[in-house]
Amino acid sequence: MMDYKITKTQFGETPTFDLPSPLFLKELGEEGVVKLFNDFYDLLTQSDIANFFPQEEEELEKVKAHNVKFFIEACGGPKHYSETMGHFDMIKAHEPFSITEKARTEWLGCMQEVLNTINISNEAKMSFWKYLETFSKHTVNVNTGIELPENIVKV
Repeated sequence: MMDYKITKTQFGETPTFDLPSPLFLKELGEEGVVKLFNDFYDLLTQSDIANFFPQEEEELEKVKAHNVKFFIEACGGPKHYSETMGHFDMIKAHEPFSITEKARTEWLGCMQEVLNTINISNEAKMSFWKYLETFSKHTVNVNTGIELPENIVKV
């Protein structure tokens, strides 16, 4: 099992990231990416952040298809997303939602589960994971301000 590290978002930061290696798409294939995201969204709609996603199957299928195009292109595949949608603005796309660090961590946790089920090289998985882990920091738009002291005593 891979060690998928999640680093904390520093609210207001604009982290830079590298796109995933084309190896991810090469090893998984477009149909594999479709399956990955179908499985991923099935988990998301059962998660603590299900309210962020359409519950109607038809609307959810549109979101899946939209995101599959985006991630295939991000992994070096055909430019179907940018040809139909243009430039993707991560901040603007997520403005309608109140996304906390906790929600981001839940989202990443669902992706961890799905990545553990696919049979491709660890190098390809880690390249995709590093991209998602940093890229997802752009979605956090609510600072809860809750910080636990490091020396908190648990009773």
